[in-house]
Amino acid sequence: MSALATALLLSTLPAPRRAVAGDVVASVRIAAPAADVERLSRYVEVKVGEPLRADVVRHVVELFYATGEYEDVIVEAEPDPAGLDVVFRPIPAPRLLSVLVEGTRVISPGDLASIARLRPRETLWRVRLERAAQDVALTLASRGYLEAQVTGSVRRSPGGADAIFTVGAGPRARVRTAHVEGGGALDGALRSRIRPAPGDIFRRERAKAAAEAMRRQLVHSGHWRAQVELEESYDPASARVALLFRAQPGPLTGVEFQGARIGHGLRATVEGLLRDGGLKADSLEEAIDVLEKAFHRQGYRDATVSRRQETRGPREVVVYEVRPGALAQVASVRIDADVSDVEWPRLATAPGRPLRDADTAEDARRLARALEDAGHASSRVEAAAAEGGGAVPVVFHAQAGPRTLVASVRVDTSVPLPTDNPARELSVRVGIPYRIRDLARDRNALLIAYRDAGYAQVEVKPEAALSEDRQQADVVLHVIAGPRLSVDHVVVAGLERTEEQVVRREMTVKEGGPLGQQQVIESQRRLGALGLFQRVSVAEVDPESAGQRTLLVSAEEAPLTTVAYGIGYSENDLLRGSLEVTRRNLFGMDRTLSAFARLSFRGSRFLTTFREPYFLGRRQEMFASGFREEGERPFFDFVRYGGLLQTARALSPRWSLIVRGGYQRVHVFNVINPGEVSREFGNYAVAGPSSSVVNDTRDDPLEPHRGHFLSADVEYSDKRLGGDTFVKGFVQASAFERLTSRLVLAVNARFGLARTIGLEESIFLPRAERFYAGGDYSLRGFSLDSVLPSGGNAVVLGSAELRVDAGRYLAAAVFSDVGNVYPLVSDLDLRDLRYTAGVGLRYKSALGPLRVDWGYKLDRRPGESAYHVHLTIGHAF
Repeated sequence: MSALATALLLSTLPAPRRAVAGDVVASVRIAAPAADVERLSRYVEVKVGEPLRADVVRHVVELFYATGEYEDVIVEAEPDPAGLDVVFRPIPAPRLLSVLVEGTRVISPGDLASIARLRPRETLWRVRLERAAQDVALTLASRGYLEAQVTGSVRRSPGGADAIFTVGAGPRARVRTAHVEGGGALDGALRSRIRPAPGDIFRRERAKAAAEAMRRQLVHSGHWRAQVELEESYDPASARVALLFRAQPGPLTGVEFQGARIGHGLRATVEGLLRDGGLKADSLEEAIDVLEKAFHRQGYRDATVSRRQETRGPREVVVYEVRPGALAQVASVRIDADVSDVEWPRLATAPGRPLRDADTAEDARRLARALEDAGHASSRVEAAAAEGGGAVPVVFHAQAGPRTLVASVRVDTSVPLPTDNPARELSVRVGIPYRIRDLARDRNALLIAYRDAGYAQVEVKPEAALSEDRQQADVVLHVIAGPRLSVDHVVVAGLERTEEQVVRREMTVKEGGPLGQQQVIESQRRLGALGLFQRVSVAEVDPESAGQRTLLVSAEEAPLTTVAYGIGYSENDLLRGSLEVTRRNLFGMDRTLSAFARLSFRGSRFLTTFREPYFLGRRQEMFASGFREEGERPFFDFVRYGGLLQTARALSPRWSLIVRGGYQRVHVFNVINPGEVSREFGNYAVAGPSSSVVNDTRDDPLEPHRGHFLSADVEYSDKRLGGDTFVKGFVQASAFERLTSRLVLAVNARFGLARTIGLEESIFLPRAERFYAGGDYSLRGFSLDSVLPSGGNAVVLGSAELRVDAGRYLAAAVFSDVGNVYPLVSDLDLRDLRYTAGVGLRYKSALGPLRVDWGYKLDRRPGESAYHVHLTIGHAF
């Protein structure tokens, strides 16, 4: 990359005088392609009719250069009778067309480009090439070319430039000898771990990994202080490396506990801590802390632990002497307070529980906060519990002091906030209890509001004047705003395929607006959320003036095409696989086209989706999809194909609305025990709108522990749009509550109704549009769709499940399901419900829980099996 060569050429033409800075500007022009002119014009601050200023010209050149696309910018100022004609000539930096390798042929151009992370059309700065050459040289060294030297250069060609790497690999080093020393009786076992072996190509990473494997083996053998050092000696004349693994096993080590019984889990924790820490001082002290805290949690308030190290023949033993003291339990809990109108919080200290000093201290803080919330700003709470063990009564002595109310509150500032950027409503208000926590919260709120308005150096000093009886407080928040910073320019750099407007429309920081910290953070978050960039940052450029800043958005684009694949299992499809290919950033406008295919032994699904992020020029996602699906259900087969338009909108932070319009053709065949023959066979169509309302507060969609999920779906099909006429609605609700650290209660309810329209009486919906029940996601204990094989126009389902965390990878569940399917809405009868119950086992995988459920019919009818086993991925709800 050449240095920035900014030439302000006040050139001499055949004219009576020279052009000089200070002359009036008659015209301004950018000598570049039209697309570049349109983009760069926003950075030109030289104004026609104003004197030419050198500092303004320099700033324009810096902005051009900040885009990262130009290696030089030449500025010409030519005098004419009307003034100066100013011309900016940006010289494009070379962009990568291809990678060429010269010299030793030990690496291909493609491999080199991958190692150096060179991308087509990337700007080839000199520093970038030097870093790429260094990366390649290091990679060659790791492959055995220890003397490799790589240099990079640029050769310009029409439309860009070629990156030429000259490789001098030198000889490829091999291992001449490899020995282990110092391992004693374990030398033989350690030798088996030597890598690379004599005669192999020398790869330093393999040798380091072998040394670490030897160290771990020594540690596993009881030598917790073991170290293995790798020494290598390279002979350039023969290109051979001699390896020496120098082992320092240290003594056999162990740990003992005296004075108290240590449980298996705690013992394993301490041993692992010492073993992994190599018996260093910090791990030895940390083990004491772990032991003392474990006994304190059990109620041994005075437990102390000391350690000593003993040498017993060839062994070194760390001995932890535990002095637990007496076991203390809470006999009773009492709050001794001089007020009675306070709502006390629930305390961790409770009768029958172990007495823990940490709990009583935290409970005292909880009680103090409760008093502060009630307006007793100067309250104090102390916990009192007799020393020793046994049943100990605990008393919390609370001195509330006077109750203080806010008499007045005001913000003292000479710089009010703009009306379009107000602070949130203050927590401190006249007539409410005076709370220091509220005052601190309001101080932070004002700091954030002023910083977002561009006052980066703002100070907020709260002041509370209490009356003599401390029952009233006059609150003043003094705001010293300081200088205001505004955004001069937003420069976008690093874009290759993405249109600049895609970046600018995500920026909440605007040119000419205030430089707010939260807006900068939010802008970077939104740019990262696009998924178009591997890296993106928003940073300030060195300021030109005290009150203005230029922001530089630096982006590195991600690959355009991504491929995702998966494998799964379901009760009906059995084994199935999926493949999705996504092409992002179509036309540089963040549009996406994806193709999805899923195949199984009993069906297939093909889906193509186009995504438009800004529909009709506003921030509104629109999806257009085409699909074809065929499947085998237990009692019929079907083929469907069609198209769908879908958009979604957030109604609030928790509620969202999804609106769709679609058309699909469906063919149902191979119906078992068909009824209503005219509606069971042949083709039918579904055409019309549908919508969904969703509210989701779950903490984890795949493994929820708390929160709820609510959704309501309505679908309408009309013959005037080319489909059968019917309306269909479905509502479901799930709630999750963590009862203990390992126990979660999950409940679910589902309700669906449908009917045909335009007929004297409602009849069945087409077979594939009906509701069904039975299977791994509804009434467990029934096989798929078997509750009412012909399906129906109404369904009622409910489930309750107790989920038990059984370890890192396993979980268990006890569940009960209830529900039924009814042929017509008029047949719905809550007295006719089916009941099942069962148990299940889950394996926690990266794909979600692998679930095995055994469901038993509680009201088995003649001809039905007693139970059914379900195997699938994911929770039932």
